[in-house]
Amino acid sequence: MSLTRLLRILFWVGWAAWIFGSGLVVLAFSSLGDWQFEEGTLHLTWQFISFWVVLWWAYTFVFRYRRSAAAVIRIGKGIVRLPERILNAVKNNPLFFITWAVLLVGWQIVSYIAPKGTLEHPLVPGFDYIIYNALYRLSGNWDLFGGFSLPGLTLQFGELAPFPAIEGAESRTWTAVFLALGFHSFMTLSRLVAGLGVGLIAGLATGLALPYWSALRQISWAPFNFLRMIPLLAAIPWMQFALGVDLRATTLFIGFGVWVMLVVATMNAVANVPDRYIESARTLGASRLRTYFKVVVPGAMPELRTALLLAGGLGWSLTIAAEFLGFPTGLGFMAAAAVQETNTARLVIVAIVVAFYSLLTFYGLNQMFNRMVSWMPQRVSGTTDISKVAGAAGAAGRAGDQLHE
Repeated sequence: MSLTRLLRILFWVGWAAWIFGSGLVVLAFSSLGDWQFEEGTLHLTWQFISFWVVLWWAYTFVFRYRRSAAAVIRIGKGIVRLPERILNAVKNNPLFFITWAVLLVGWQIVSYIAPKGTLEHPLVPGFDYIIYNALYRLSGNWDLFGGFSLPGLTLQFGELAPFPAIEGAESRTWTAVFLALGFHSFMTLSRLVAGLGVGLIAGLATGLALPYWSALRQISWAPFNFLRMIPLLAAIPWMQFALGVDLRATTLFIGFGVWVMLVVATMNAVANVPDRYIESARTLGASRLRTYFKVVVPGAMPELRTALLLAGGLGWSLTIAAEFLGFPTGLGFMAAAAVQETNTARLVIVAIVVAFYSLLTFYGLNQMFNRMVSWMPQRVSGTTDISKVAGAAGAAGRAGDQLHE
């Protein structure tokens, strides 16, 4: 291992450890702030969190000042150029923004003319109703008020924002709204990351290992296709009865669904690797094992792009479905509560939040895929002008006809 790589590893390990060290440093100066620490209980405030974050990020400036300063400057320039980039995006893709504008305006118009029905909440809520009658009422739905226990320490969050469930509806604040969304998002994302991580690792490992032995591949192909056809949503009650309602249950449930889908996709990607790659490697003297891991496995990765993205979407579906049918926290729980209350506006909020997180998941999986296939040549031009291609093809055809004449 080179010295540069060793120093890089030590930097990241030290930064991960410093998150606890910086918290202890800020805690030692608790008398200077408005947070309270007594008898193993810490009452968190926004001042404490701000000092903690600043001190944690100061680690990077101490050990990597140039890179950290360059990153801050780059972020600042990006924020300053954001209006210009949005304007350029509108100019380059006007139909995209026009379509969204028409959809949003159309939704608002439909909310005015749609019948109110017999429910407490409108069937098609307008954006004013969504913001002030649904989103603002989420301020009472954050469960961090009871505290969070760690070994030897209990964190209390009651000082961050008023809790309307105890202090009354008049104490609602937008800070509590974002705390509620953050709390339930964190619970859902933790379950998704655990299950999706297990499913991706197990699916890729199994899907790449089985094709190495042809007999094992032929035996396992039919069972895995059969398991893929099982409706996973119907297995949620069994999951609750057999495993309970906890992180272990969701991890196994999400991991199983992603694993089955990814194994079949991986085996299919391996089978579609061109034979000429294998023949070339074997001709040059590569062993069967080396050919498989140095030629076949990398050659199968480009075809796995769609499978990885589908795995992310499937993971979100399974997570929300599992929370919808039994968990007391998470975005799925918020959707289930909205269904029970026939609160369509809150369902719209949950849908928007989940769609936003799904886009982030898509971006993360896409970046991971790009690292896996960084050896592939990249296209210089982003698009192909079909009219030029057609024109060139027509010119070539006319030239061929003239030669034949």
